[in-house]
Amino acid sequence: MPVKRAALTYNVPIQTLRDRVKGKVDPFNIGLGSELIFSKEEKTGLVEHLESMSQLGYGYTNVQVQNLAGKLAEH
Repeated sequence: MPVKRAALTYNVPIQTLRDRVKGKVDPFNIGLGSELIFSKEEKTGLVEHLESMSQLGYGYTNVQVQNLAGKLAEH
């Protein structure tokens, strides 16, 4: 299957597949994204806050959650 067709079929960026086919990416050295920003405790605290606010009738929008997480990450 051509790279372009595979990219479209499996919804993977074409350049990603080309890099793999050309051997530019080591298949045994796979990163799992960027490093973690929040500890488990920080994530738990954020989730608990969001859930308690939701129970009080104040649900955050996605943008508000992103802004809140961004502010938490700055500290």
